[in-house]
Amino acid sequence: MKKLLLTSLGFMACFVLFSQTTNKYNVEIVRDSFGVPHIFGKTDADCTYGLVWAECEDDFNTVQWGLLLAKSMLATHMGIEGAKIDYAVQLLRIRKIIDEHYDKDVSPEFKKILQAAADAGNRYAQLHPDEVLVKKAMPVGPKDFIAGYMLSMALMTGIDGALNDMVSGTVATASFVEKGRGSNAMAMNSKITADGNVYLDVNSHQPMEGPLSWYEAHLQSEEGLNMYGSTFHGGVTIFHGVNENLGWAHTTNGFDAIDIYQLEPDPKKKNHYLVEGVSYPLEINRAKLSVNLAKHPDKHKFVLTIHKKIWWSKFGATVINKKGIFAVRLASNMTIKAPEQWYRMDKARNFTEFRQALDMQGIINQNITYADKNDTIFFISNGAFPKRLPGYNWTGTLPGNTEKTLWNDFFPESAIPQVLNPDCGYIFNANNTCFRATCNRDNVKPSTIDATMNHDTTMTNRGLRFEENIAKYNKVSWDDFLKIKYDRQYPEHALFFKKFQAFDIVELKEEEHPDIADAIKIIKGWNKRGDADNMNATLTYKVLYYIYNHSNGEMEAKFVTDKKAKFEFFVKAIQEVKKEMLADFGSLSIPLGEYQRHQRGNVDLPTDGGPDMWDAKYGKDYGKGRIRVWMGESFILLAKFTRAGPQFRTVSPYGTSNKPGAKHYTDQMQLYINHQTKEESLSKEWAYKHAERIYRPGEK
Repeated sequence: MKKLLLTSLGFMACFVLFSQTTNKYNVEIVRDSFGVPHIFGKTDADCTYGLVWAECEDDFNTVQWGLLLAKSMLATHMGIEGAKIDYAVQLLRIRKIIDEHYDKDVSPEFKKILQAAADAGNRYAQLHPDEVLVKKAMPVGPKDFIAGYMLSMALMTGIDGALNDMVSGTVATASFVEKGRGSNAMAMNSKITADGNVYLDVNSHQPMEGPLSWYEAHLQSEEGLNMYGSTFHGGVTIFHGVNENLGWAHTTNGFDAIDIYQLEPDPKKKNHYLVEGVSYPLEINRAKLSVNLAKHPDKHKFVLTIHKKIWWSKFGATVINKKGIFAVRLASNMTIKAPEQWYRMDKARNFTEFRQALDMQGIINQNITYADKNDTIFFISNGAFPKRLPGYNWTGTLPGNTEKTLWNDFFPESAIPQVLNPDCGYIFNANNTCFRATCNRDNVKPSTIDATMNHDTTMTNRGLRFEENIAKYNKVSWDDFLKIKYDRQYPEHALFFKKFQAFDIVELKEEEHPDIADAIKIIKGWNKRGDADNMNATLTYKVLYYIYNHSNGEMEAKFVTDKKAKFEFFVKAIQEVKKEMLADFGSLSIPLGEYQRHQRGNVDLPTDGGPDMWDAKYGKDYGKGRIRVWMGESFILLAKFTRAGPQFRTVSPYGTSNKPGAKHYTDQMQLYINHQTKEESLSKEWAYKHAERIYRPGEK
């Protein structure tokens, strides 16, 4: 009887909890004809509750990826691969840093946002227990949503490469995010637009599925929030898009965001190191890794818990390997302000308020290309740039036995490369150097920026091609803007690979290589276009992919000076690709779209574009010699700002839902490959007019 009474009380407690969670938030979700959630709440927190609820509805698995990361429980679901991430999270002290900074660095207003996110995730899990991946991960709390932001930014600045070098003992300089896989953005104002309006292209290049893929949504509250754009699954804010007054796009920037130090061991004391002759103890802890060793960890459980030693020094996360003691220092595990900064940017009503949000410096990297209805355009190589002393090789491994290399402060936003309202009327970024963001006369001069920031000074094919395109126009119409955005032409002097010029392959002579003379002729005849019906692009793409996948840093360095070795490698690449094409297609000339596919579920479509092209597409093997596009053009928002506000259209590569069989799982795919977009709006009336479904989240 006592057990029955306790059980009944437990059910009553759950019922009370469910009722409170349901009634606490005044929010309604309006799904439009493409399933995009337009979320209307009385408060901003109401909107966040609705946003996270919608994310869970459309892809609860990916939302949980971030939550498992926050709790260092990915290995329980993913096995060994998850254990690597769990180790990194604990090594970098992400959770500890959140706990230390939460009370002082997160405003009371934003704590309500995070609490609403947690309430939505818990409520969804309670009503959908069969979808929960790891039961022990529930419930989630407000702090759990911050960890995903921190690790995502760390990954974008190259922490995975740096940690791999440190753990494996092959310590090298901190890695930049790989070039050629990034994003495009451009903005134009009345100085160049034919109709006098302001144009903005929001066009990030992200994976099309998984934790770093985009989720499209609209948030509108009675507290002044009215933002449309995209976020990651599990995000509590919109990352980029437009509100009633302004908008912006992100592109990943290249700068030296990570420093690796070699510490000097104290020969007299074990697990101690010397700084300026003073001995300091290494802090020693153990990472707890609960690893699912089942053959298919997403379906079965065989969990073994292991403990791996981790260290910490005054320079940061520390690793001991065969070469010595090494530490890594990065801004992304020194601040937790990124989510709130995006929230402040979402709510900004003008350029002044937007710049005030940037002063938070919580978003530690990512260029920003900005536009507003007041004819303002703005570019900034945004980030948290450490104040470093000159005289050291900050791109190499640094001495960790001196205070001179230990930085704690950052340059103010005003000291970072930026361009405001250039005379030529346009700004752009395609992951190229921030010193070429507009016309030459208005570009920031590298000599005016502190050299220790170590900004990337290279160009991408996309950056070069934009400069070729914009030079054709005195005035740009909206149709011209779209032509530039969907351009499928490589620049005249295409780069392809940064460390060695892969397109030198056209120097091969047919008569010297009769076995591949026909293939060389096709490559030479390629017009550097990525149209789906291009008959010469497929073989050329396959050769370039082969070169990319089969070369390494040592080879690339050799090819710079050893032209003979480089061309021998090119010949081998063509020989292998020729064999593959004849085996798979019976021909060396097939339409690009037959090789490059946009596929999901039972939809399999030909698609154009290519690597590091404005119409960016990156593929992985798909069987029978084909590739399936997995990254590149992802969420696209094209906005025209009039004095009354923005008019905009959007498209996503697949659809709003990531659940196989759902109505909106593949319904944008044809639009996407046709370079078409769908109408969207910030208007509440518009959302209800186009409503497919209207409901209150969390209610049965």
